[in-house]
Amino acid sequence: MYGQLRQHRLPLALTRPLGWLPGLAFCALIALAARVLAELPLPALATLGPLTLAMLLGLLVGQRLPTSTRASLSAGTALARQRLLRIGIVLYGLRIALDSLLQIGLPALLTDLAVVGGIFMLAGWVGTRWLGLERRTALLIGAGSAVCGAAAILAIAPALRARPQTLPVAIATVVLFGTAAMLLYPWLWSLPAVQALFDGSATAFGRYVGATVHEVAQVAAIGASLEPSAGETAVVTKLIRVMLLVPLILIVARLFRAEAHEAEQRPVAVPWFALLFMLMPLVRASGLLDATWLEWIRQLDNLLLAMAMAALGLETRFADLRSSGLRPLLLGALLFLTLVIAGLGVTLLAGMLA
Repeated sequence: MYGQLRQHRLPLALTRPLGWLPGLAFCALIALAARVLAELPLPALATLGPLTLAMLLGLLVGQRLPTSTRASLSAGTALARQRLLRIGIVLYGLRIALDSLLQIGLPALLTDLAVVGGIFMLAGWVGTRWLGLERRTALLIGAGSAVCGAAAILAIAPALRARPQTLPVAIATVVLFGTAAMLLYPWLWSLPAVQALFDGSATAFGRYVGATVHEVAQVAAIGASLEPSAGETAVVTKLIRVMLLVPLILIVARLFRAEAHEAEQRPVAVPWFALLFMLMPLVRASGLLDATWLEWIRQLDNLLLAMAMAALGLETRFADLRSSGLRPLLLGALLFLTLVIAGLGVTLLAGMLA
């Protein structure tokens, strides 16, 4: 009887931590491998970055795992994909300097508002009406294009009630066209006609880069090819776009709950991670964390986000990617062209109005 009681108590006390450990350790191993690959002197790997590489490695490894191994990892990968991701998003907010947000001015805010709202709504309309995509898939691609790539897709997925199988499709789409942007924008700035549009102001062009390129890392890479003030403007403008993810999540969560059938309705949980994310620039400005602490937190944040991406890859099947066909890529291509062309007009107009 004592043995039976002991067997009953053990799962209650230890099942969850012990169940999480294998999956978390495996995700951490993939994340560290992705970081090593990203630091190799190979331009293609550096362009993808550790987060995308972590997802790709997880995707490749996940196809070969036996069913029993996959089952033993599932609790940890679910934790990484959900909770660690949210912690990573919160910590990401510490990268945003409050004084930089205040100095960048009204033009960047107006441009970002127009880009985020316009691209997200365009994705929903074109994706469903023209391309016949499921609305959740179209809006996932829209969020990644409008806000901040893979991080936005993962953050907004719960509010959209998106199926996990659709996430890698959306991420692959924004990664492809975000990479194309890294090649396109430096070439655009080398054209005299484009420089004339911005009156020769590299800072104004940096605002255009920050308002229209998918990922923060991609914006930073493009900004490095410009003069320092333009690069800083590009990154800060991009970070303002990242902060707009919070109201977007709140709006989407409310809309999708209102449209759900009564039997499917669940209370919309307040996205605490998004709200805390918005407070992080204030924490940074308070001076409680010095430069050393901020760097340590940045490294931890990179690891947590990479683990979340690795978990997503591990839980995905190639069959899910194949079944989506070319329509997500067509939507991503249309949104990319809209960002480049319409985003240019919006940036110039916002600069004149402000």
